[in-house]
Amino acid sequence: MDLIKQCIRFREMLSSLLRRELRQRYVGSIIGWPWPFLQPLIMMGVYYVVFTNLLGQKLPGNWNAMLVEALGVTPSVGDSFNILLLCCGLLPWLMTAEFLVRSANTIPENGNLVKKVAFPAELLSISLIGAYVVNLVAVFSVFCAIAWVTTPFMSNLIWMFPLVLICHVAFLLGLGYLLSTANVFVRDVNQLAPLVINLWFFLTPIVYVKESILYGNADATWVWIFDINPMAYMVDLYRYSLIFPEEIRWTVEHGKKTIVSEGDVWLLLGKFALISFCTLTVGYFTFMANKHKFADEI
Repeated sequence: MDLIKQCIRFREMLSSLLRRELRQRYVGSIIGWPWPFLQPLIMMGVYYVVFTNLLGQKLPGNWNAMLVEALGVTPSVGDSFNILLLCCGLLPWLMTAEFLVRSANTIPENGNLVKKVAFPAELLSISLIGAYVVNLVAVFSVFCAIAWVTTPFMSNLIWMFPLVLICHVAFLLGLGYLLSTANVFVRDVNQLAPLVINLWFFLTPIVYVKESILYGNADATWVWIFDINPMAYMVDLYRYSLIFPEEIRWTVEHGKKTIVSEGDVWLLLGKFALISFCTLTVGYFTFMANKHKFADEI
């Protein structure tokens, strides 16, 4: 693929851009590089207090009963699992939202570089997402350590995590190319993107679990929203690969509980991979087809 060739050809420039992004994230910070490790600790504490204690957001009784029966834990463990579910979906979403908002303005922000004839502008989005990936891996390493030490929830599909991350990055990179291209010609995109992303957040099962909503509700005709939402696939795959033991890996079809096998997880990953790399292909070629116009527009 041309994009891979460009990354190899301009690897030193890409490395320099990536280092610049990482430095800018914590420039002027007193704490500095430990922030990626402190963030998940602070977030998990805050969301535990807000959602579990202040707002009373507990798992439904049927979830706690399932945990007790399948894993032999006490009902109080449901509170811990609730915060794990929340953070496992929220951590990659925060990366997603921040990257998409920033990527929309990638070209105007780097106008002095884009106006140089020989500059490979397609590397800007790659360096930007690279910085977010470094941060996300650091955040998830802390999250997993906490989850595995304090709870009995360990997934047998942890080896799938790198594959999910690759698909996630490909999907975001494709969207980033589309947004950055559109924003060059229609600056309203930069203002509209945060609004669309906020709406997308509530349509994605992050602060809730779709199974707990659909269980026993055979009339949930709006379930198609989850089927066409790639980010719903992403959240499910991160949860399956990191915190869902095989004993409690199930979903809901027509209001009834259905076991999710390893083959089903592979199928879900295949769907997400297809969507991700199609998005990347469309986004990249759209970007390259309009690249020669950027200098004049900015």
